[in-house]
Amino acid sequence: MIVHASLSTVPAWAPIGQYSDWYRAHLGDDVPDILLHPSPLVETLAHHRDRWSHIERFDDFLPFLTFDDFDPDEWAGLALDAGMSYAVFTAKHHDGLCWWDAPNTDRTVLNAGPKRNVLAEFAAACERAEIAFGAYYSLLDWADPRYPGRQYVDDVLHPHVTDLVRRYGARLLWGDGHWGHGESHWRSSELIDSLLRIDPQLAVNDRWWSSRSTFRAFVDQMPHAIQQDPWEFARGIGPSFCLNRNERAEHHMTGSQIVSLLTEVTAKNGHLVLGVGPDASGRIPEVQSRPLRIAGEWVQAHDQLVNCSRPWTTWGDERVRYVVIDHEGRDELRAIDIDGGGCFASVTPASGRVMSVRAIDGGLIRWEQTDAGLAITRLDRTPGGLVEVYGIDIHEPDDDPIELFPRTAARPHDLSPLLVDTKPGDIVQLGDGVYVGPARVPAGVTLRGLGPDRTVIDGMESTAVAVEEGARLEHCTVRGGGDRIVWLPLITVRLVGEHAHMLGCHVEGHVNVEAANTKINACTALGVVASDLDHVTVTRSIFRGMHWDCGVDLAGGSGHVIDSCEFDNHLVAIRLTGTAGALVRGNAISARWCAVELIDTEGSVVLGNAVHNTMRAVDVDGGTLAEVSGNAVGDGDSGCVVQRGASATTVAGNHWERCRVGLFAWDAGDVVHRENVCSDIHEQAVVIGPS
Repeated sequence: MIVHASLSTVPAWAPIGQYSDWYRAHLGDDVPDILLHPSPLVETLAHHRDRWSHIERFDDFLPFLTFDDFDPDEWAGLALDAGMSYAVFTAKHHDGLCWWDAPNTDRTVLNAGPKRNVLAEFAAACERAEIAFGAYYSLLDWADPRYPGRQYVDDVLHPHVTDLVRRYGARLLWGDGHWGHGESHWRSSELIDSLLRIDPQLAVNDRWWSSRSTFRAFVDQMPHAIQQDPWEFARGIGPSFCLNRNERAEHHMTGSQIVSLLTEVTAKNGHLVLGVGPDASGRIPEVQSRPLRIAGEWVQAHDQLVNCSRPWTTWGDERVRYVVIDHEGRDELRAIDIDGGGCFASVTPASGRVMSVRAIDGGLIRWEQTDAGLAITRLDRTPGGLVEVYGIDIHEPDDDPIELFPRTAARPHDLSPLLVDTKPGDIVQLGDGVYVGPARVPAGVTLRGLGPDRTVIDGMESTAVAVEEGARLEHCTVRGGGDRIVWLPLITVRLVGEHAHMLGCHVEGHVNVEAANTKINACTALGVVASDLDHVTVTRSIFRGMHWDCGVDLAGGSGHVIDSCEFDNHLVAIRLTGTAGALVRGNAISARWCAVELIDTEGSVVLGNAVHNTMRAVDVDGGTLAEVSGNAVGDGDSGCVVQRGASATTVAGNHWERCRVGLFAWDAGDVVHRENVCSDIHEQAVVIGPS
């Protein structure tokens, strides 16, 4: 459990999908090293005007941070009830408020606000509960005038973190706010080396820019496969790590969803950290604690599975999970049935022969192993627990028969020679296997594979393919471009000539469009990037993000079309900047902050899209003559935001359901809104702020 508390705990407010602990940055205060988060955030400006207009400075919130109802043993008890083995407390967030008697600063909760050593009390409660205590510490500091200089590093950062380990016995250090500077500035390797001399078993996450870190922290985005090195996955019970008054019960994970997430992390060889946030009185709300306790009943019933297991040959899939434990002196496969279907497709005879199967809860079952996997049927009427678990006695698969003519993997082919001497109208047909780039598809030539599952083009460390004027790339998997750097585009394919066309490809990276009148049709990719050219058309394609990136990002140009695509897990699914006459139509989108973001565009049409679980469905940010019509939006914060002087905006015929607001206009010009339908809106259908 990671307990997030800061001065933002008092307002505890953000649009649904945003982090409420960034409240100060959302107000537009002049604070350093803001990364990705919008500043200012017009929704927060409106809330602050309506609720906190008497608060002129962020520190004026301090008297309201009373922690009158803070009970450290209750917090530790919640962690125990949830089956957790360690707890992390926010010693200092980006706002610089220290929750203990930190050295070399007066900005502590002992001097203002709670006027008690909250961190010390919680650390002691964890010790009483036999829970390992850890401390979160932000290297970023919005309040200390010494930040980020040498004096801050010498007098604040190093002494603070050392104090947390030496005096308060923190067994784990969770660094954050590190992005403003590198290891040489923070001297973090020097710091961690000194801490390891105090406690050689200290666990340190990788957010210090240091090779001395002992585990990797994934935040909000799960790794896709089993990881061999130590790692941890962290997210909040709701979209925000800490308390956000806007979030309702349906925005928080249920007990079953927590168990599902925990078993996936466990099956991938990791640890799960869930964020909770107390209110200004120091109490963790029931909307957060209740699902944790429900999940805890399952966790405690399956303690060995959670804490003493190791990965199997595969982690599973969305429906099932697999781990191996030591049961009565021998390995036993534990199969975890998430959806109750009883179908374990990976447990085929090729993976081993099943000798017996038992329900861990003692229920009656029937089972059968075939080439399609293991099928388990419950015979009792009322299955027990949130998620069913089965113990499987499985023997190693029989040795493969001796092959008289052993198969050898096909050697990769060099792609470039196959394209030499081709002329417009030629079709180069690739077969099964891997073709090594980089290569250029000459003007007018079609390069065609047998399908993404059969033909692979690998550019290795380089961009794999460049497609010239009128050329086509079809039906293959394309990878290359080296390793991706955080959320920056990984350029794998370049469309360098006008009328270049991609069809039916799976791209393990981004497509960089460098010429006008290009088309991307029925492809899958991380994203598409283009700048200062006309008529980019993206249709019937699927884009999967990494939680902090942009799907289709087009800057400048006119006549772009993004039609009938699917977007999932991007920060912004579709971003248009300075474009004219673009059409965004019929897309299915789930994103974090914006489904469609229009920045200083002219004549954009956003029509008939389906958007769910996204903070802003459509964000009209400046520009003119935007038309937002016929979109179906559900379970977000707002159906449409119009801001920053956007003029002549039409918002018509949309359906907004289970959102906080339908239309939110702030500092905007004339906005025509009509015939929009609202259902189960949390606050107001239409909010018109100052213009």
